[in-house]
Amino acid sequence: MSILALIHPTGLIGTELRESLERRRDLWQEMLLLTTTEEELGTLTEVRGAAAMVTAIETNSLDGVDVAFFCGGIAESRPVVEMLPPTTAGIVLAPDAEPEDGHPIVAGVNLETATRDQILVSPHPGTVALAHLLYPLLPFHPRQAIATLLEPVSTHGKEGLDELFEQTRSILTFDPNKPHNVFAGQIAFNVTPVEAAPEHLAAQLKTVLRTDLELAVHSMQAGIFHGYGVSLYVRLDDDPGAEECAQVLAEHPLNERVEDPELLGPINAAGRAEVLVGAVQPDPAKRGGYWIWAVMDNLTCGGALNAVQILEAVGHQMTH
Repeated sequence: MSILALIHPTGLIGTELRESLERRRDLWQEMLLLTTTEEELGTLTEVRGAAAMVTAIETNSLDGVDVAFFCGGIAESRPVVEMLPPTTAGIVLAPDAEPEDGHPIVAGVNLETATRDQILVSPHPGTVALAHLLYPLLPFHPRQAIATLLEPVSTHGKEGLDELFEQTRSILTFDPNKPHNVFAGQIAFNVTPVEAAPEHLAAQLKTVLRTDLELAVHSMQAGIFHGYGVSLYVRLDDDPGAEECAQVLAEHPLNERVEDPELLGPINAAGRAEVLVGAVQPDPAKRGGYWIWAVMDNLTCGGALNAVQILEAVGHQMTH
């Protein structure tokens, strides 16, 4: 059994992680809730059915901790990562973590490369989704992959969720005053380009997949609360055919092929532990080219559950 610490635990991903860990009490004995921010300090919550409070990180707060999870943004996480004792494993869940912040791990793809002697990163949800889609296709020697990610507002935390809700309410009540503190303009019932290109996704994917696949990723901000939509075009040197391609994707343990692909949307992924794979359509102009549509919950499959599986891997190392 082990002692865990959750750093910045009250955001969306921190809350989802804590709830996921409550369902896996076999992996830990004690959980500390720590923060560097005034907003979280003193927040009252629950751990193992008992009241628990978020307390401030001090010099020796992480002494005796076996695994520390970093649930905030990378800028606020880096100073605490530097405080880790040599015996404490670190798992970073910041979606904006850069390659130099740690080794990215996607369970079911490269979990065997997770070791306690390095900082491990549960990477950007887009990286997780694309890894689960591309990894099963590696035996067919993909030469090129181009992906468009539809990002939900939950990537911006509770503030993003609240703003989408308020914008939606303003539209439905014909109120011209739509809040836009998080987003530059109206995001409700809308799709807009993401200002900053997710350049680190390609680097994370190449590390996770251990391949030099030619890869391009573009993101769009969608007016949806939770769940990623992934439109992936891939060209395979060894063309298996559309049905075989779909079957191989479905056999990957973290994927599930849906029965009605034409009805699949991000809402179907809410709370799910898998990537839901929809249509797999051949490109009529390019042999070996396929369009793949999939959706994934960014907080569960793309975040907390991936981190829990990393914990399970490093916890196994602690007992052997």
